[in-house]
Amino acid sequence: MVSDQREWLATVRNCATLISFDKATVSVRRLNWSRTMFLSDYVHRYQRLFCTLVVATCLLLNGGIRAGETIRMASAPHLSPDGKTLAFSWAGDLWTVSSAGGVARRLTHVASREADPKISPDGKRIAFSSDRNGSVQTYVMSIDGGEPTQLTFHSDGSRVAGWFPDGQSLLIRGQRDQYWRHAERFFRIAADKRSAEQLLFDAYCSEPSISPDGTKVLFNREGERWWRKGYAGSRAAQIWEYNLKEKKFTEIVNRDSESRMPVWRGNDGRAFLYVSGEGGSFNLWARHIESGEEEQLTDFGDDSVLWPTASANGSTIVFRHLFDFYRIDEKQAAPQKIEITIEGDQGYEDRLRRTLTTATDASFSQDGLEIAFIAGGDLWVMDTVLLEPQQVTDTVEFERDVAFSPDGNSLLYISDRGGQSDIWLATRSDEQRYWWQNEQFNHKQITDDGEMETSLAWNSAGDKISFVRSLGTLRIMKLDGSEMRDLVQSWNRPRYDWSPDGKWMVYSLSDAEFNRDIFIAPIDGSREPFNLSRHPDNEYFPKWSPDGRMISFVGRRQGDEVDIYYVFLTADQDEVSSRDRKLESALERLNKSRPKSKPKDDAKKEENGETKEKAEEKDEKKAGEKEEKVAKVEIDFSGIYERIKRVSINNTSETSLLWSPDSKRLAFQATVDGKRGTYTISIPDNPKPTLLTTTTGSNARWLSKGNSIVWLVSGKPASHSGTGGVAKSYSFTARQQLSQSARHVAAFDECWRAMRDNFYDGNLNHRNWDSVRRKYRVAAASAKNITMLADVVHMMLGELNGSHLGFRVSSQSNPPAWRETTAHLGVRFVAGFQGPGLKIRDLLPDSPASRVKSRLAVGEVILAIDGQPVDPAMDLTTVLNVVLPCDMKLKVKGVDDVEREVTIRPYSYSSARGALYEKWIDDSQQAVSAASDGRLGYMHIRGMNMSSFYRFERELYEVAAGKDGIVIDVRENGGGSTTDHLLTILTQPVHAITVPRGGSEPGYPQDRKIYATWRKPIVVLCNQNSFSNAEIFSHAVKTLKRGKVVGVTTAGGVISTGSTRIMDLGTLRMPFRGWYVLGTGEDMERNGAVPHHILWPKPGELPQGKDRQLQRAIKALSADVKKWKKIPRPTLRNASDRD
Repeated sequence: MVSDQREWLATVRNCATLISFDKATVSVRRLNWSRTMFLSDYVHRYQRLFCTLVVATCLLLNGGIRAGETIRMASAPHLSPDGKTLAFSWAGDLWTVSSAGGVARRLTHVASREADPKISPDGKRIAFSSDRNGSVQTYVMSIDGGEPTQLTFHSDGSRVAGWFPDGQSLLIRGQRDQYWRHAERFFRIAADKRSAEQLLFDAYCSEPSISPDGTKVLFNREGERWWRKGYAGSRAAQIWEYNLKEKKFTEIVNRDSESRMPVWRGNDGRAFLYVSGEGGSFNLWARHIESGEEEQLTDFGDDSVLWPTASANGSTIVFRHLFDFYRIDEKQAAPQKIEITIEGDQGYEDRLRRTLTTATDASFSQDGLEIAFIAGGDLWVMDTVLLEPQQVTDTVEFERDVAFSPDGNSLLYISDRGGQSDIWLATRSDEQRYWWQNEQFNHKQITDDGEMETSLAWNSAGDKISFVRSLGTLRIMKLDGSEMRDLVQSWNRPRYDWSPDGKWMVYSLSDAEFNRDIFIAPIDGSREPFNLSRHPDNEYFPKWSPDGRMISFVGRRQGDEVDIYYVFLTADQDEVSSRDRKLESALERLNKSRPKSKPKDDAKKEENGETKEKAEEKDEKKAGEKEEKVAKVEIDFSGIYERIKRVSINNTSETSLLWSPDSKRLAFQATVDGKRGTYTISIPDNPKPTLLTTTTGSNARWLSKGNSIVWLVSGKPASHSGTGGVAKSYSFTARQQLSQSARHVAAFDECWRAMRDNFYDGNLNHRNWDSVRRKYRVAAASAKNITMLADVVHMMLGELNGSHLGFRVSSQSNPPAWRETTAHLGVRFVAGFQGPGLKIRDLLPDSPASRVKSRLAVGEVILAIDGQPVDPAMDLTTVLNVVLPCDMKLKVKGVDDVEREVTIRPYSYSSARGALYEKWIDDSQQAVSAASDGRLGYMHIRGMNMSSFYRFERELYEVAAGKDGIVIDVRENGGGSTTDHLLTILTQPVHAITVPRGGSEPGYPQDRKIYATWRKPIVVLCNQNSFSNAEIFSHAVKTLKRGKVVGVTTAGGVISTGSTRIMDLGTLRMPFRGWYVLGTGEDMERNGAVPHHILWPKPGELPQGKDRQLQRAIKALSADVKKWKKIPRPTLRNASDRD
């Protein structure tokens, strides 16, 4: 029997490899096989049951960790000195195995993440990195496992990078206080005890490898992410060597393509291995140090070689290619795949059970008594009293956009089941029972295509639905697919609202300039869409009033102020005065209170049967059977945009507009006078906001029955009286069970579809995207945790060879309420000082040590901290790890040898790095001033954001006033969106000169400009870490010939990006808009801005205060200033002087 089962499973695995995972693929159900309610639908409609069973079986096989399972997607391989043992990280733990393959041995069994295993030179110990105690720290344990010893404690983390040949010390890396940017450095620590960190060298780098004699270190400078394929540019990894004895840097390999992950080969220190991107694919090469001769060791046509490791005796090389480890040894030159398996129960379970208490979407029935909501990606229903959720769908893929039909008998929702996004309709199996009383539900697939569908809604009659398809097609149709019409076809998603009578649609849409306007269009297509708002700034959130007379929306028309706008759709309604509305209200009240007596003729008519029947019918309608009267919409398009009115509430950004059922009040969410909440205004007579509730929510509807607002508040369905006061929250608890492996596949599929449908380059880097899916999907199924899944997603993204890509996983654990932080005193210490105490090298600006009450001075020595003597040889975290904020008492010896006590309030290392930025700015400004005799100024733009921009504008007067030119530095600027703001300052056209009576210098009224302006010469500094919008700025300065550009070619990473949620597992970055150089039309992506003067700094120069790029920029700017001064200026002549 067992043999038969194994044969069946092997057959299933073989069949699975033949399946094309295209849109026909059936999603895997959860382990609760008793609820396979969708299976018959798939069999009936698509006849693919067998494929479903094959895929399901394969995914279940990949779940958990089972005896005999093959290990794939392992990382961080490291060989023992004799090449016989391989250590690696997999599924968050450390393992060892024979380098020839076989059964792996698990060394750690903890819930934390263990990584970076490094076997000691004697082969008896293993150092590794772990976050088991919060931050990532370095540990050492026996090669056989056991209790590890923690060696590092700095709260900013410390990762192990390798062993020194003597086996007595380790190389670690961590962020400290050497520099404001790229603060990660390498340090030497003792391997057997807690000790001081000894800085190896003061330069940023990665991937270090210590030479066999311990005198040299190979490392990478720069480098793209390990999973990106094909990058060539200024950020490509270079290989350098640092000589520890001579304290000298030497460049070894520097190409346009990447040269990654150097590792010494053998024990003679004459050659090393590295991964080269030459030829378009990453392969393993060997290079001789002295001669520079190279040998290609692998010849893979695709997929990268990663993380090479070589034994100290030179016998064995191991690396990863795609998902597996490969081995090269002395006897076998060709790489051989290493088969690694596990045995026994390793404690991993594929089944995930969780309790759900929050929802991501909710819809209430028209009477507000039943709720449909999405929690954990599934659709649930419940009432508002028992609050006992009943599960409607049971899929690993996510459902969304749930909507009750107007009659409450159906639920529309969008589901990603089957590997694609489609609309589904759910109904009750027993229509005589309420939704929450049913245990079985019928599901009907409404759409079946490969396109993405979002923004699902019913019309008021419930006979048609609307949704956005693909990038921006607004489609309307009946449930059976008839009367289908694409009302809008665009590249961006419209936000829309039905008219009350179901004959019109109002929506917002962006044009090619990304200006968003409000449009009105008839459902039947009888006329072209009409631009209602007609304004060059953005308008959005259109809402039709229930009486059909008005449309409201939100817009930003005056500066940054966001306001509410509304318009009456007919001219006669617009002309109704406040008195007219008061008269109508007075008559309505009187007629309701004092009903007029009926005329005699009508009284006689009541005697006949016909009139009595009508009366009875009227009574029945009053009892609840009367259908609501649908408002007929009339639109007078003539001059309609001129009738738009503005409701201005200063310093407020209004969102989430919502009409009351009687159309007399408009609700919105905003912060008014410092109080966040939901407010209402009465249109048009009383636009002053009234606070309805301090609660805000999403998916809001204002129900006519009960006059209540229903919505989702902090993940809980809730309601609030439309008159204020009464609020209810409908908390729930739902239990869910699912397969983690199937869940990972569903998340991978969603990432794959998101890129397919939205990546800015529709050619997808000329990759066969279906083939890419097939390649990585099986790895997603075998991912044991979210970190491994993220690696698979990143490898898929790497195929695009693009910037602005990444998958950020959601936090899987709750952070502690408090934790110790390594405190920083605001000073840095002299390296090499022998003690006693710690000698102060410098003070950071605006730091704890620069304050009057706790001021320290350069040259002073700190002898003790909180009563404990300190020494350069000790691990300072023993006295500096505290809970911030707090006070510390320092025993300080002054430069006059007088001792004193100083009470100081330290801050974090992160704050210290912020202070180092300000120190770097001060140093650069002083250097420019000194080199130019005070004629030139210097300003750095840290990011392309408004806070950095406002600082730049301010410094035009603080720093640049009276100067002849300015150095504008965008090095290390990660981007943003403010290039055009900066260009408005730097390229403002000059059309006139003004001089007041008594004035001697020509000028122009500053209050008539958008920003302060700079018309004198500039030079721009950029480098390989100038990214995105900082690159756009550098390109623009060159294109507009505004000044010279100096430094290093920028990264070539220019795409506008957003992000999208992937189930409840993480966030995927979404590059959607390309940028192209004016004139050439070339994509700025992978096409960095090339400076007029290219100059690379050497490693370590900038932290030491040596900035050759800045000096070259000063030289270029000085030359341009000389030319500018020679430009003739007009002689000003008064009108009276012309005669």
